[in-house]
Amino acid sequence: MHRYRAYGELTGVPHVVVDGSGQDGTVLTLSHWPGMPTPDDLRRDLSAEIAFAYVDHPEHRVDAEFVTNNHHDQDGLVSVFALTEPDAALARRDRLIDIARAGDFGTFRERDAARAAIAIANLEDAIDGDAYPELLGRLPELADHPDRYREHWGDEDDHISATEAAIADGTITITEDPALDLAVVHVPESWRARTVHRFTMTDQGVAHPFAVFNATERFVVVTVGGAVPDLRYRYETWVHYVSTRPRPRVELTALADELTAADGAPGRWAFDGVEGLSPALHHVGGDATTVTDDDFVARVTAALRAAASTWSPYPD
Repeated sequence: MHRYRAYGELTGVPHVVVDGSGQDGTVLTLSHWPGMPTPDDLRRDLSAEIAFAYVDHPEHRVDAEFVTNNHHDQDGLVSVFALTEPDAALARRDRLIDIARAGDFGTFRERDAARAAIAIANLEDAIDGDAYPELLGRLPELADHPDRYREHWGDEDDHISATEAAIADGTITITEDPALDLAVVHVPESWRARTVHRFTMTDQGVAHPFAVFNATERFVVVTVGGAVPDLRYRYETWVHYVSTRPRPRVELTALADELTAADGAPGRWAFDGVEGLSPALHHVGGDATTVTDDDFVARVTAALRAAASTWSPYPD
């Protein structure tokens, strides 16, 4: 068993890092981040799954009292909990991994895991400083009784339900191009952006990503039908994902420039960068565009097919 201590307090002190990158004093890294020296036989899609694999395999144990993480999110929280409270974590293993999955990848198997993930994000927002000590103490209750935290997830949960219902009845449709790892999500013009969570950060989404990502296995998601179309690379394309290998990301800055030149509306198009966590191709500086949905999809498809410059988290 390890004890949690804040990342910045452990420089030069032997410790384990989960779901992040090492520093001076790190003796073992258990992370799905790209380029991290996680033992190959422990690699899993989620850092939480890596942490549980570490608990399962005592031959990997290291002589380090402390465990830490360099950022706050659900996957990191579950990973720390698995190492600091292994018995309590193992008793809730499936639920905790599902909470981490909802937080990092926006997918879930049980709805209560998604609710707990949203609650963790909102609770973290309200905590000044290091949120881990408080959230580690609350995690068993969040996992076992997310209903007690309804005030922290209720509104966003309604958005998930509305999106799921719209997908089920055909109000929202998803068209896939497996060769390009592309899903085009068609939403009604009447739908408008609402607050959603990506990791523990608030964002705006027309269709809730949890519902969309549960409905498609494609990792490049274009949304059309709203005020302005956009594209987003899912986070799975940034981490060292092992259950499958996503298609390498395509650098889309040139496409953003091309869209800006073709657009007669105020503002410009921007791409967040091919190495970003979950980068988007989106319109900034205005809430309208003369680029049609069909034109946007055609240009995106051509750029993905050409794949002039790509990036992948894998070393080979």
